[in-house]
Amino acid sequence: GDSENKIVMRVLKDMNLSKLVDEDEPLFLSLIDDLFPGIQQEKGSYPDLEAAIAKRVDEAGLINHPPWVLKLIQLFETQRVRHGMMVLGPAGAGKTCNIHMLMKAMTDCGSPHREMRMNPKAITAPQMFGRLDVATNDWTDGIFSTLWRRTLKVKKGEHIWLLLDGPVDTLWIENLNSVLDDNKTLTLANGDRIPMAPDCKIIFEPDNVDNASPATVSRNGMVFMSSSALDWRPILQGWLLQKSREKFITHMESDTLVGFYDATYQDIYNYSKVSLISKMTLLECNFIVQSCQLLEGLIPLSGKEENQSLERKYLEHLYIFVVMWSIGALLELDDRAKLETFMRENTDLDLPKIKPGSGDTIFEYFVDKGGEWTHWSNRVEEYVYPKDSIPPYASILVPNVDNVRTDFIMDTIAKQGKAVLLIGEQGTAKTVIIKGYMNKYNIEEHLSKALNFSSATEPGHFQRAIESYIDKRVGSTYGPPAGKKMTVFVDDINMPVINEWGDQITNEIVRQLMAMKGFYSLEKPGDFTNIVDIQFLAATIHPGGGRNDIPPRLKRQFVVLNCTLPSNASIDKVFSVIGCGYFCAERGFGGDIVSRVLDIVKATRKLWQATKVKMLPTPAKFHYVFNLRDLSRIWEGMLHVDKETVTSFELFLSLWKHECIRVIADRFTNAPDKEWFDKAITRTILEDLGEDIVKLIPEEPYFVDFLRDPPEATGDEPDDVELEAPKIYEPIPPMPELEERMIMFMQQFNETVRGSGMDLVFFKDAMVHLMKISRIIRTDRGNALLVGVGGS
Repeated sequence: GDSENKIVMRVLKDMNLSKLVDEDEPLFLSLIDDLFPGIQQEKGSYPDLEAAIAKRVDEAGLINHPPWVLKLIQLFETQRVRHGMMVLGPAGAGKTCNIHMLMKAMTDCGSPHREMRMNPKAITAPQMFGRLDVATNDWTDGIFSTLWRRTLKVKKGEHIWLLLDGPVDTLWIENLNSVLDDNKTLTLANGDRIPMAPDCKIIFEPDNVDNASPATVSRNGMVFMSSSALDWRPILQGWLLQKSREKFITHMESDTLVGFYDATYQDIYNYSKVSLISKMTLLECNFIVQSCQLLEGLIPLSGKEENQSLERKYLEHLYIFVVMWSIGALLELDDRAKLETFMRENTDLDLPKIKPGSGDTIFEYFVDKGGEWTHWSNRVEEYVYPKDSIPPYASILVPNVDNVRTDFIMDTIAKQGKAVLLIGEQGTAKTVIIKGYMNKYNIEEHLSKALNFSSATEPGHFQRAIESYIDKRVGSTYGPPAGKKMTVFVDDINMPVINEWGDQITNEIVRQLMAMKGFYSLEKPGDFTNIVDIQFLAATIHPGGGRNDIPPRLKRQFVVLNCTLPSNASIDKVFSVIGCGYFCAERGFGGDIVSRVLDIVKATRKLWQATKVKMLPTPAKFHYVFNLRDLSRIWEGMLHVDKETVTSFELFLSLWKHECIRVIADRFTNAPDKEWFDKAITRTILEDLGEDIVKLIPEEPYFVDFLRDPPEATGDEPDDVELEAPKIYEPIPPMPELEERMIMFMQQFNETVRGSGMDLVFFKDAMVHLMKISRIIRTDRGNALLVGVGGS
């Protein structure tokens, strides 16, 4: 046999190499060289196993990628000496796939293996290990202890791997310390001591071990899978291989695509990583998977025959499109422009030609059926505001480039049954786009449900909600009723609380449901509920600034798109459709008003943008948050008037100023801010409408809707009719008259409500506050948050 030195050297090398990070491997190897000078290192080889791995990898349509296969061998060596192992590494490094391949290969070599997989963080500790009812002394087994008992009942020679696939925290893993050391016994709270089955192994699959104590880590064999072992090339090749086997694309197309990716993908990705700010952190593997899934949705749209290949130019355009919407999908507008400049200067790809001065970017183009570049605006339908009726404000949806584009890309992914996650600032219409998309479903075939997550949502809530949507189909398989498909929309998916270990346990069960297509039943522990025909859409605000992110292992289940704020042209278009649609000659508004609505639309937007830049939130002014919703609230307020009230352009201006001050300036906490805003109004009007108009602007206009009296009863009405005062939105009379009116309302209130004599003094500020609150309450969905010092 070998000399002792050689054996010691191999043991040192093989047991420690697997757990090292990439950078440390050469360091460790040179250390061993120094310790054993002159001894040649030999790599142990397992010809049978390696042949079995190669065969299994090929069957699964994967690529036999040497650094990845090396990890398979290291895992195999580790499991020969340890009964507890950790496979560690970031999401998408190929951990799960690695374990499955190794188990299949070992089954081929004559020792059958199978896994039992569970996520320990998707359930509570008593649901995992079992609980003892103190009053009755009844014992209820948990999911893990049930699986543990099952491993003792398997037939001889079959190996079971218990996979605990979830983040490690100190609580549940300390309970397993007696299992991981040489006692090999699971001790439960009711005094049961269950020994470990001889052919059983326990494996953890976390993406970090920040919370594991040294006691746990030292008891486990470690295999670290770094994300650099699996860069984008094998993922792309594996995808192309599977698709060309399914006759989805031809070999020629696959070679052409590989050519494009090789030529430019790495440069574009490196540039975006170094110079651009992504709104959500994703790994290299997430981007390449996203581009593959987009290709899968786009190629069928070309309507080609089975063995026919698309032209090179068509594929080049598709490649540019999927790179834009994978690497560029998470960028804001200014970074997207930088990415475009980089692609124009450093690659010779055939990018869309853009008319100078149109303000468009390549993101405004898509590939049509003939493979040519087409502007998105060709797919936008016009919205016509009705001349004779007034639609409810909240239901108006003016389609623009952004909505149509997001909807198209979302459909490309969702029709494959995959999941989409939209991220974006408040008011970028994420929820509206998704709900609009789900409304297009044919209810006979496709149902939709919407869930909202909050910081108090727990895994049990989510599991109960999903269970309430599904019926039993066959055995342990469940699905939506009547064999239909179902889309579940989770809004604010990043809201659930992150616990002290840094895990978002509510999203662990979401991930388990998406990755394993089911969860463990809580009624019958150990029974797995398989769920079919369910897909997910989700929305969340940009992470950062005190807002949670979602776990990286959940992110990789989604295709992520960033919804940007619409461009100035889009914003102007939306509000001019609404403004010009309401203030039109058919409704009896004067010509001087109708002709100037467009200028007011632009002025409003400029005013809002100036405020947004100048008034930033600070701890003392935490409510200084201005988004698109404020702009639409200004217009909502302006649509409350009718032609009797607004007879001249002067009144129209005072109405406009009143709405702007109500929506924006009412938040300001001190006088200088309000003065700044007043000047900003004058400045904007001066730039857009000229000096003559500035003179028409009143000092402080107020509009209210409680000045009219109810009509007199004539005696002809039925007895039960209630005469209500007409609500007409109009400018206020002088202050003393207004005060009389309010005192009258107060007397009415004291007459009708017993036991509470209300005695208020109406001074000017009190009346102004009353008018502000009355305006908010009469608007649809008007909610008020009153911020002030105590006693104000």
